[in-house]
Amino acid sequence: MTNVVYRNKYRILSAKAVSDGIFGLRIDAPEIAFSAAPGQFVNVYLEDNAMLLPRPVCIADASDDALGLAYAVVGGGTKKLSSLKNGDRIELMGPLGTGFFSYPGSPMDEPRTERYAKPFEVLLIGGGSGVPPLYFAAKKLRGKFYEKIRLRAFLGFREAPWFVGEFRGICDEVAVASETEGAAGVCGLVTDLLDKAYPSGIQAGLASAPPALAIACGPRPMLKAVSQWCAAKDIPLRVSLEERMGCGYGACAGCTVKTRPLDDEAKPQNGPGKPDAEGIIRKKVCVHGPVFWSDEVVW
Repeated sequence: MTNVVYRNKYRILSAKAVSDGIFGLRIDAPEIAFSAAPGQFVNVYLEDNAMLLPRPVCIADASDDALGLAYAVVGGGTKKLSSLKNGDRIELMGPLGTGFFSYPGSPMDEPRTERYAKPFEVLLIGGGSGVPPLYFAAKKLRGKFYEKIRLRAFLGFREAPWFVGEFRGICDEVAVASETEGAAGVCGLVTDLLDKAYPSGIQAGLASAPPALAIACGPRPMLKAVSQWCAAKDIPLRVSLEERMGCGYGACAGCTVKTRPLDDEAKPQNGPGKPDAEGIIRKKVCVHGPVFWSDEVVW
């Protein structure tokens, strides 16, 4: 899929702390907002060399000509980014990458597959800074299918939960866990939430069929565990990998990951298709991802 990419300086409409160490930006970037798909990201550039390389930041929302970004402060560059104020201008390039639904036969594709021809269920599984992109996905799905879709969100955090209210305003169910005792309703991991929701196997509620799709974003260990959970229940899973990127658009090959080819027409893959002698295909997260099928990733 070919995306139109824009690079310009845009005005910040609002900048605020979402939680401890997590910040959100709302930016007047109409062309990026119009073109953005859930799961994509933008490159952020700072003029004073606070970041030698652009910082990839997930798109948390895109509506009304405004772009919503969310990021964790993990170093000097993102610390500088968190000091920006309303009215400041910021240089962005995007939208970049492959999204959750950027494949033929996805829920957003026309015509859709039989899997999405009747009421269906989608699982949104997020951990930490991987939570915001799922909100954008949930909004798109709700706007497309209204009452025909059942959205169930499973969100995990290390400490106090955040961004949960946004999900409760759009999803049918929202379950929250924290690794810190007393911070959420469930003390544990996001897979504990999934086990609790499906104690006796898959019962979608709308029909006897399992959820039509699951999408997940978060730390790699969480994604690996969720991949195993979904594979055991025959739920197709799309995962967004959080890899460190150099350029963000495929020039440096610094974010290469190992994948394997899938013999499944329902799961078309992006990027090169010829494996090496070991059966491995090396793909760039920034252009062939960041979203992949969970079973194509070599965990």
